[in-house]
Amino acid sequence: MSGPTEHGGEEYGQVEITDRGRLTIPKSLRDNLNIEGGTTFTVVRQNNTILLVRQLPELETVSAGRDRDEWDEDAFRDAGRATFGER
Repeated sequence: MSGPTEHGGEEYGQVEITDRGRLTIPKSLRDNLNIEGGTTFTVVRQNNTILLVRQLPELETVSAGRDRDEWDEDAFRDAGRATFGER
């Protein structure tokens, strides 16, 4: 069950740290944010607040084996229309 908090976020219930220092992120939040096993976070302390900041994977450049000079100058402008439709 989630709901708004006084801090402007959403509350997903309470969790308890085990004696080994582990805690479980509630399933509803994991589902909501598409967090799967193996997801990496940076732990940040701000006074008495602990933030878990998800580390996104590095982006990779994908090409069709063409050199930058081989692409037509309109390729990316057309790709935007193909992806997002006419505006």
